Parts: sequence; C-alpha cells; structure tokens
Amino acid sequence: MPSGDQGAAGAAGADALILYENHGPVALIALNRPERRNALNVPLIRALIAAVKRANADPAVGAIVLTGQGSVYSAGADVKAPPEPRDEKGRRPNPGSVTMGKDDNNWPMLMERSKPVICAVNGPAVGMGVTHILSADIRIAAESASFSFPFLRLGAMPEVGSTGLLPRLVGFGRALDLCLRSATIDAREAERIGLVTSVHPDADLRAAALDLAGRIAAYPPLQVKLTKAMFYDNAGESSNEMITTRESRAFVEMLSALKRDKPL
Repeated sequence: MPSGDQGAAGAAGADALILYENHGPVALIALNRPERRNALNVPLIRALIAAVKRANADPAVGAIVLTGQGSVYSAGADVKAPPEPRDEKGRRPNPGSVTMGKDDNNWPMLMERSKPVICAVNGPAVGMGVTHILSADIRIAAESASFSFPFLRLGAMPEVGSTGLLPRLVGFGRALDLCLRSATIDAREAERIGLVTSVHPDADLRAAALDLAGRIAAYPPLQVKLTKAMFYDNAGESSNEMITTRESRAFVEMLSALKRDKPL
C-alpha cells in the first residue's frame, strides 16, 4: 500500500480524537485517546462517526480500516468522562445514546450503509469497545487482542446492536454464554468462534488490514456496494423467493450500469 497522508481530521496530531489517513483508496481511521486506553466518550464517538461519513463521501475511498492508537483498541465507554451539556430537550448525551440514535447517527445503521469496513483490533477491546466493532464487515485481530463482555458483572447490559449482531457472528448459544458469563476471550478463541476472521502478529496487523482493504477497494465499487447490500438485506430473510428477487434486482442494476458505461 502507498504510504499514508494525514487528512484534516488527523492534522492536529496527538491532540485529535481521531487520526484520519489516506492510504491510496483506503481511509485509515484510528481512535486516538491512548492516554485513556481509547475509552469512548461522546466527543470521540461523534468524531468517529464524522470520520466514517467523510470516508463515505470521498469518491477516492473504496474501503475503510478502523483501528486504535497505542496498545489497547478500546477500554469501552468512558465512565469517568464529565457529564455532557444538556441538549435542547434537557437530556445529557452519553455514549449509548450517541451510538444508538437515528439514521446515520445510529452506529449499526451507519456501518450497514457504509463502504466496506475492516476493523483491526490492535489490543484489548472491552464492553462498548467490542460491541461497536460487531457492525464492521470484517474483523481481524492482533495476537495481543482480547475481547471482554463485562456488562452484567458491572451491572450494565450489552448495547450498540450487539444482542442481534453477536449471535449472527458466533451463534445464539455462544453469544448468550459470552454475555451471561461476562466472559473475556483471547484472539485465538475469537478466531475459532468466528468473532474475527484472522489473527496477526501485533507489528503486522495494520499492514494486513490495509492490504485487505486495498484489495477490496480495487474491485468495482457498484458490485461491492450491491454485494454488501444483498448480504445485509437477506441476513434475516426466510423466503428464498425474496432472496432471489433481491439478487435479480441487484443484477439488473449492475447490468444496466455496465450497459451505460459500455454502450453497444
């Protein structure tokens, strides 16, 4: 992959909550609160959402890599963050309300509509640090990564769509087991159960993610978009007729686009 060029979101360097770099057709977005173990507070989540929207709006970007700065991917919601100012309805935003809002401010919905997102988990991911990566299209991990589901032990509950997303990835029984036990698993176990698709030496993780994202970004963008949309639209579909109807519609859209690009 080409060397990265920092964009405006990364121009503030270590003071920026998010580092944003262009690596050819790949946007690298990194959580940048290493001094707080990349704990997710409201400003960081809003900066993350803005960075993903920026990448999606850039026609030169074909895929996104999401990772963390430092040795921890994310320690989860920042429980020590000072209260946010009240909004116009008198409510104080918090990491849960910001990630589970409406439209593209709803993190799972934003990820579903996004260009392909590869999450490179570079170290421990805890609580919301795990649940928000479940919406990514592909997850890979460093050997030092671990995945913790401490919600019930802390008197909380899983969020950010995880009660629907986690069973899709690892199966209903295993997902329930992880959450009811407040379990922590290592990278190899995460790979074995399908939470991540590959594990890499820590020093190689970012390069592996950029390489994978670069290969996806090189494919025809319409076909990538339609393929992703069909998988998400058909994920909970029980009717084979409806599944094939959606596929037929996607093929018509693809062939129409090819015909426009290459008229007879």
